[in-house]
Order: sequence, then C-alpha cells, then structure tokens
Amino acid sequence: MMEKVYIVKFDWSTDDCNAVELLVYGTYDRAYEKFKELIANEKKPENSWVGDLAWKNGMPEDERIELDFLDRRSDADETECYWLITDTWNFGVHTYISIEIKEVL
Repeated sequence: MMEKVYIVKFDWSTDDCNAVELLVYGTYDRAYEKFKELIANEKKPENSWVGDLAWKNGMPEDERIELDFLDRRSDADETECYWLITDTWNFGVHTYISIEIKEVL
C-alpha cells in the first residue's frame, strides 16, 4: 500500500551563506502549518533579508525582487505549494519554501 509523506523544503541563500532544510510530515495539515510558519518567519527583519523589504498587499514593493507564490486552493486540497522569492539583480540571494507530496512504499 502506498503512503504519502509531505516534505517541507526550506532553501535559502545570501551573499555569504546558504542552507537547505527538509522537514518530513505524515499529514498535509502539519506540513502546511510549517510552510506558513516559515513564510511568516522570513518576513521578520531579525530572521531574513526578506524581512528588510517593503511590502504592500502581500507583494514586495522593490521592482528587482520577484515573488512566485502558489498556495493551497481549499482546506480539503492537498496541493504542492511554493513561495519563491529572488533578488533578480543578485540570483545568489533567494528564499524558496515549498511543500512536495511524495508517495512511499
């Protein structure tokens, strides 16, 4: 019987360091909670370069910053989600947060 696991991937990079964290959950709801928590934490200035950006209506106001965001469509929908934010003038600076759904034996 195939089971599902939900992987929250947190991939970030700045000019002087980078890291990738993988967190595996047995339920979509727990993975989604972590996904939203990571995004909220990235928007805090003390945690990330993203927190230093000016925001308006959920979008960065800086024209060189690109945001691509796909959220779950409904409470019942198990969607692969992502929140990708990149400095287009310096591609070494980015934060990518996603939920990937995998089937395992």
